[in-house]
Amino acid sequence: MTGLTMFLLAWLVAAAAVPAQPAARTRDLQRLMVQAYRYYTGFGVPRSRARALKLYLRAAELGDAEAQFIVAGMYYRGLGTDKNRREAFKWFLRAAQNGRFTAESLTIIGAMYLRGTGVPQNYMEAKKWLELAVKNGGVAAMNDLAFIYYNGLTGKKDFKQALALYREAALQGDIQAQYNVGLMYANGIGAPVDTVRAYAWYSLAASQGNTTASIARNGLMPAMSWQDLTRAQALSVRLYQEVERNREKRAEQEKGAGGGQDITAP
Repeated sequence: MTGLTMFLLAWLVAAAAVPAQPAARTRDLQRLMVQAYRYYTGFGVPRSRARALKLYLRAAELGDAEAQFIVAGMYYRGLGTDKNRREAFKWFLRAAQNGRFTAESLTIIGAMYLRGTGVPQNYMEAKKWLELAVKNGGVAAMNDLAFIYYNGLTGKKDFKQALALYREAALQGDIQAQYNVGLMYANGIGAPVDTVRAYAWYSLAASQGNTTASIARNGLMPAMSWQDLTRAQALSVRLYQEVERNREKRAEQEKGAGGGQDITAP
């Protein structure tokens, strides 16, 4: 069975499972989605992302969540149009409100609310969407949500929660989070001062090219005993191994899912 045939079958089955839509509207959506897919992929017609976007946009305006999600991704990546983060945000939000999202799209919504990019800054909305992204495995969302807790942007500061989130992102391989964890242990923020752990996390980040972490790690060394330095270096190796296992696990999961989810793919 070809990829296009599988797509058409899946789409027809999905459409048939939504009785709330009038039959004529369902047929219109089916036609738009199939035509858009053909132009997106160039299957049987000259490939045209611009034409595909117009068709997906019409389906999105009719309320189709999958089309809304694809339109958002195309605006976000600049496929068939210039990049437009404001339009991307609008359609990612509509798609999410209609139940179509990924961890990445939820992170984009939360991050744009957090930074006030393309939408008025709103920390409470940012926290809401970032929390949902974290529940769906969004590593970048962990960093942004930790930043909210660290700075108390939605109320009282919560350093313990910030540290927990940074640590989880760090174990998933985020270099900045690894530095942040080292910084918090070095300064006793969210946990008692722990030079051994601080050194280990700094060292892990430094090994991946974070020069600030390298400087911070080296700054700890003069005050450390030989025993503590040995423990810290052993811990950094264990952390490195855990991060690598997590990366391999994600790679296997993405392989099993057909290469992972692409926010621009129809």
